[in-house]
Amino acid sequence: MFANTIKEILEDYKKAGKSLTQNDLANVLGMTKQSFSNKMQRDTFTAEEIVKIANYLGMKAVLKGDNEYIIK
Repeated sequence: MFANTIKEILEDYKKAGKSLTQNDLANVLGMTKQSFSNKMQRDTFTAEEIVKIANYLGMKAVLKGDNEYIIK
């Protein structure tokens, strides 16, 4: 699920003429591009990794239901 969100974000950045690659996000997580690619294929991101990516992008990770919670 989160891998699809990352794909959408990368596409949105591309459409906006901004540069953002999987390699950029791999660097944020302190891993190789191949390790990041494996996480994308398996969709095995941890909550901590999601928060790191969100912070890098100037976004917040949010749990939403009847109430909304920001993951810090």
